[in-house]
Amino acid sequence: MSEPKPVFDAARHCDAMAPALGLEISEEQRPAVLQFLAVAKAMSEIVFAAPLDEASFEPAGVFRAGRPHDGEPA
Repeated sequence: MSEPKPVFDAARHCDAMAPALGLEISEEQRPAVLQFLAVAKAMSEIVFAAPLDEASFEPAGVFRAGRPHDGEPA
């Protein structure tokens, strides 16, 4: 028997993540932020439901600021 999938709670997510990211969300902004988080969750479910062939996985390159190969900081 599998465990039930936890339900996404946009308000709890907002309350936890805003301070962690240094964001101050006003009461005026909160309804729109919660609406966006719900939409983002729905979009993520579509993306994660798409089949992914592990053999075709290629990690992205890593950006490093500065001039290449000169050893000097930018």
